[in-house]
Amino acid sequence: MASETVTQQPLDSIAVPITANAEQPRSIEALEVEEPHNDEENIVFPTGPKLWSTMASMAITCFLSGLDLTIVAVAVPSITDEFQTIADIGWYSAAYGMTLSAFVFFFGQIYTLFSIKAVFLIGIATFEIGALVCTLAPSSAVFILGRAISGLGRGAINGGLFKLLRQCFPLSKQAISTSFFGAVQSIGLITAPTIGGALIDAFSWRACFGVNVPLGVVCLALTAYGVHEQPSNRSNAPALTLKEKFKKVDLIGTLLAVPAITCLLMSLQWGGSKFGWGSWQIIVPLVICALLFASFGYLQYYQGDNALLPPRILRQRSIIAGMWYGACCEGVLAVTEFYMSIYFQGVRGYSPTKAGLLALPMVGGLAIALIISGLGTTWTGYYYPFMLATSVLTPVASGLLTTLNLEEQIAKAVALLAFLGLTVGLGLQGPQVALQAVLPIEDVSLGGAVLSFGSGMGSALWICASATLFQDRLADEIRAASPGTDVAKLQEAGLSKLRESIGPERLQSVLAGYEHAVVQTLYIPLALALLTIIGSVAMERKSIKKKRS
Repeated sequence: MASETVTQQPLDSIAVPITANAEQPRSIEALEVEEPHNDEENIVFPTGPKLWSTMASMAITCFLSGLDLTIVAVAVPSITDEFQTIADIGWYSAAYGMTLSAFVFFFGQIYTLFSIKAVFLIGIATFEIGALVCTLAPSSAVFILGRAISGLGRGAINGGLFKLLRQCFPLSKQAISTSFFGAVQSIGLITAPTIGGALIDAFSWRACFGVNVPLGVVCLALTAYGVHEQPSNRSNAPALTLKEKFKKVDLIGTLLAVPAITCLLMSLQWGGSKFGWGSWQIIVPLVICALLFASFGYLQYYQGDNALLPPRILRQRSIIAGMWYGACCEGVLAVTEFYMSIYFQGVRGYSPTKAGLLALPMVGGLAIALIISGLGTTWTGYYYPFMLATSVLTPVASGLLTTLNLEEQIAKAVALLAFLGLTVGLGLQGPQVALQAVLPIEDVSLGGAVLSFGSGMGSALWICASATLFQDRLADEIRAASPGTDVAKLQEAGLSKLRESIGPERLQSVLAGYEHAVVQTLYIPLALALLTIIGSVAMERKSIKKKRS
């Protein structure tokens, strides 16, 4: 204890004579006292109506994000019924993650140059336009376009959320505030299956996306009123003109990143299902992807601090570790939720509303764990123990989900989903807290872009890969379980109408084939859960509690 060290020393041993050439005093053990972080000296933290309006705006965007992520999984069976295909189900989530990941670095840089309020408003408006396109989509292709537009808007919103959090709350409060907004997003995740199921049963799947629009309008108004601009900490830097700011925007880097990610996801979506892995239709996009990413990497190195992804950000070990960790965690959640929805509706034959209710325990466990980890991190000052707990416990939960079968009670699946939500939620916000601890406020949006890229790609890439695996295994499992069944006809019928498209004599064998395909797809989340340990171990052991002498 610091106080014990001081009292045991004679008074004259720590006395310092007041002379010009006085020696440095003997160091005293640092007292653990909270004080403002160096970067917080010039920050004017908002209070009153401005703070509450900004918090409400951030809360609504987090809620809408959670709603949009989960509600699409509940709507997938109904969407496949209307568009009469399951070939595009991977793109319904992948298109969202693709544009989010491709443009997130662009918006991270934009936030360092332009008004946070203006860019945040544009992001919200774009997100809502995407929801409107999905609502009115006449075909599967247009629906995918709407998802891509929503992902673009989400990419703009994400960088703003990281920066708004940093300028609204001191570092010591980042863990609890980050967990609070993470819990709000989880409320969106929790309510989406129930809301989505009820909307589908009462109206149609289109209402699942139309419900976003009025909330988005409210969010626009709150943002316009509440969000304020902070003075720059770099007071010695000359102010840039609008023309100079536009010159600093790395458009070439964005033009390289977008097609690179698109080619990667196309290859994963088509490989093994539409085309063979050795076909030119798969090899050519992969080669183009590799060349574009190599060019992107060289460009970032060449441009230095003016790049979309400045090298100084990549030199932060915690940012790279957090990106890896977030990509794995988001992949676990996205793939599990997507295919458990198919399991509940397609295999078990439950209505969308009931399927949504059965998914509640997973996101409920996630929300509870987020609050626990937020309080624990605020109390201890350390976030990495909670990340390590996720890396240890999540593989157990994911592994148990691969033991599901039709002969068991549905309560087993529900309980395991709740356990999975708890295990993932413990460490899910760790990278966001680490970001605030290791980067100055000017770089928070750039670091947040790296984390958002990992999360977006974790969802998009593994949803694409899992869709390919699911469709490939589905065909083989149905042929093995029910020889002579027309697999192509079943895929065109849609998941909700599965029972109507086959006779009673083949029903059980076909359902067994569907179940086996779902269970084998769930090995992807298991592998990702095991890989989270790399990010946990690589994370720096920093405290969010500032120490001083």
